[in-house]
Amino acid sequence: MTDRLDDLEWWLRMLRRPVVDLLVPGLPADQTTRHGPLPPAVVEWFAWHDGVTRAPGQDHQDVEVIPGYAPLALAEAIGMKPRYDDDNVLCLGDGWLPLLASEEGDLFAALWSGAHEPRVVTVRAGEPTRIEFADLAAMVELFVECYRRGGFTVSPDGRLHADQARYDELYDELTAPH
Repeated sequence: MTDRLDDLEWWLRMLRRPVVDLLVPGLPADQTTRHGPLPPAVVEWFAWHDGVTRAPGQDHQDVEVIPGYAPLALAEAIGMKPRYDDDNVLCLGDGWLPLLASEEGDLFAALWSGAHEPRVVTVRAGEPTRIEFADLAAMVELFVECYRRGGFTVSPDGRLHADQARYDELYDELTAPH
């Protein structure tokens, strides 16, 4: 998954996204495991980058790695969990952790159980929480392909946008059972 995370960052650099200069260096594994046992893929996510540098008055678009969503620092992710205590899907596994968040509090989160690879769920206001990806690698793969194949674009005014129809096509293509 690290190679695909690097590919995602490459696209952000190529598109001159402000987030590139705001990404915080990743955490060594021993700093992630002090928060309890985390699946290797979740450790790998936070080893890539531990969120973004935030400042008062900052435009949320400056910290987005995909349209609408910014990566969370591990401490920030852990701090957000109590807000979602009543979500009955997040209670299904042995653990869960937000990875990306919107300004409105929507999330992409890792959800795991036992030794199984963590799945990725989406939490969106007003919608039921659902399993979105079989694993973190599938999520990152889709994001990279959205940049590569037109699902995510930058408008002339520098704003990051998602072409929902193209995103849906790529999602179906990449997540369909083979």
